[in-house]
Amino acid sequence: MSPHFFVDTNILICAAGRPHPLKELCARILLLAAERPSTFFTDAEVLQEFLHWYLALQPWPQGRDGLERCSTIMRKRIEPVYAADVEAVATLAGRYNPSGLSERDLLHAAVAMRVGPAEIVSADRGFGKFPEMKLLKPKDFDAWRPRPEA
Repeated sequence: MSPHFFVDTNILICAAGRPHPLKELCARILLLAAERPSTFFTDAEVLQEFLHWYLALQPWPQGRDGLERCSTIMRKRIEPVYAADVEAVATLAGRYNPSGLSERDLLHAAVAMRVGPAEIVSADRGFGKFPEMKLLKPKDFDAWRPRPEA
């Protein structure tokens, strides 16, 4: 089974938001996700985080439009969050929380591990602390992006 790429919230926020050094790369990641929906996925909590970000910090009309675009791109691969995923966070917290990972990062990791095998596309270096997964940084997109199949 080939790896799946979990798309973290910051990819959506950077692609949809204000000017940012990673904006263009994050937009390219989402374009590739739209082209290859069976390869990229995310979870419902990522969309909730995106919604929270824009309701709290950004102008809402821009956030609503960005949420609709990102949701449309990822629609075929938005994983639900189950009670078992939340229970898995408790296990992961015991292993990794001394590193200061957020509960949301732990939840995304639990979902990604359930779907597995997964690599996490994120600008958040905290995901690099999970030996079970590989962190793929947007700045390295050209090196890790999946190539078209021959």
